[in-house]
Amino acid sequence: MNMLPVDRALAIYGTIADRSELRGTRERLSNHLWKVFIEGKHDPHRLTVHGLTYLQRLDSERDS
Repeated sequence: MNMLPVDRALAIYGTIADRSELRGTRERLSNHLWKVFIEGKHDPHRLTVHGLTYLQRLDSERDS
């Protein structure tokens, strides 16, 4: 898998959520997207969307 969806998701989410990247976020996101990729999702745009959803869920967990 190309790392482009990881980079794109982090950049987009950082801009929209106005948050900086917390330590370990990139690794967790990479692991999550790798699992999605292995499950058969190979479109980089869809992977970016999955990444954004995952980052939103992480933020919700951290805020609660």
